[in-house]
Amino acid sequence: MPNFLIYTIIFIFLTGVISFLIYFFNKKRRYEIEYNKGIEAYQAENFDEAISFFNKATIINPEKPDGFYNLGLVYMAIEKNALSEKNFMKAIQLGPNDPDSYYNLALLYLNMENFDSALKQLSKVLTLNPEESESLYLSGLILKEQDKFDDALEFLKKAVKVSPKNTDYIFALGETYDKRGVIEQNIKDLDKAVVFYKKVIETDENNENANYALAICSAKKGLWEDCVKYCKRVLEINDKSARAYNQMGLSMYCNSDYDAAISMYQKAVEVNPEFFETYNNYGFVLEKQGDFEKAVEMFKKYVNLLDTLEADKKTFKTRLRELNEHEESVKLKRKVIKDHIKQLEDSIKLKNQ
Repeated sequence: MPNFLIYTIIFIFLTGVISFLIYFFNKKRRYEIEYNKGIEAYQAENFDEAISFFNKATIINPEKPDGFYNLGLVYMAIEKNALSEKNFMKAIQLGPNDPDSYYNLALLYLNMENFDSALKQLSKVLTLNPEESESLYLSGLILKEQDKFDDALEFLKKAVKVSPKNTDYIFALGETYDKRGVIEQNIKDLDKAVVFYKKVIETDENNENANYALAICSAKKGLWEDCVKYCKRVLEINDKSARAYNQMGLSMYCNSDYDAAISMYQKAVEVNPEFFETYNNYGFVLEKQGDFEKAVEMFKKYVNLLDTLEADKKTFKTRLRELNEHEESVKLKRKVIKDHIKQLEDSIKLKNQ
């Protein structure tokens, strides 16, 4: 009788173990099937299907962070920010040592222009991996936009040290020195910016942004021939660059070659009629030649395009960042131009009396 009880207990135990193993491996297999289907749907940009598959995976095994992490990616792709944040946070809760969740949550906050929260998540990535170059780079970019130049330079220098051939990182260093030099009126920073822009070109001679940045730096120093040289290089790379034609026009205007300036502004308008900066510069050269009526027309186009752009706050802020301009300075410029239009219109009326 005792032997029978022992065999019975062993049988029950083994049955339980086998049942558990069957359930465990079946659960794992079912999770992998739904998860892999989600990956395939996400890669094919079938986002609704991806959400459905990843949700099923998280129901099968709510303790695995992968499904929640990928839900965060999908929701970020379709700009459902609250759901994306919720799933990244769940992934972090389940897998606090995975830097990818912190990094992509930082990208989400960047898209939302929640820069302080983005920096916080990037700092968590760097706590786990102090040499994660993209997190160093993005931290530097955010701090640059916040005009925290010393901190920005510290992060960007580390990024370049980790990845010394990455031209994006080198260019960002140049931009930071450039912006600080303008704000603090420090010619030494401008010289440092030029050094880094040239380093970019040494690695990638067809880098349009670096060539254009050198054109602008040359203009800031009053080196108009160098400015035109770099603008021409930009146009060899991209013959539809309105900003290069516009800058060449400004250089020629500053050299009192008004006809040449007008030809450049006309080309800029031709390749991109929405490039509002051109109309402002075009107006001044026409005014210089005494064509007040056409100058007024150009100034009004500048103001109207600026008003239209400002209606889309996100696009407006992006455009200002591209121009290294502050919102208040642009608004002040617009006010000045509006007042100037009125003065010119009064002059036209007096002339026609």
